[in-house]
Amino acid sequence: MNKMLKNLSDAIKAFNKANTMLKGEGKDSHILVEHIEVFLYLFDKNQVILRDIQKAMGYNQPKVHRVVKHLKRLGWVTVRMADHDERQRLVTLTQDGMNFGSYLNYKLSSASKV
Repeated sequence: MNKMLKNLSDAIKAFNKANTMLKGEGKDSHILVEHIEVFLYLFDKNQVILRDIQKAMGYNQPKVHRVVKHLKRLGWVTVRMADHDERQRLVTLTQDGMNFGSYLNYKLSSASKV
């Protein structure tokens, strides 16, 4: 396997490893492509309105809520009311989320230097 694919594989394994910690809570904790997509979108933005995730990803509202709830259980995001509109929810990457995203960025960028 070339280095780029190996590093991509390592990044996916990192998602799965972080996700495995949730299984102790007795929750359904399969990592899905949607979790990865939304996490990467958030890592690029750092903070976003929940509705904007829905628009950017093309997901319906219940799916976005489930995905963000899962990322919250992983400790990678926080969700709070937006200051400008109490009806909107602001999703923010936590320090753990930023650290994990930086790790992924390192793994994937080192693959491109081959």
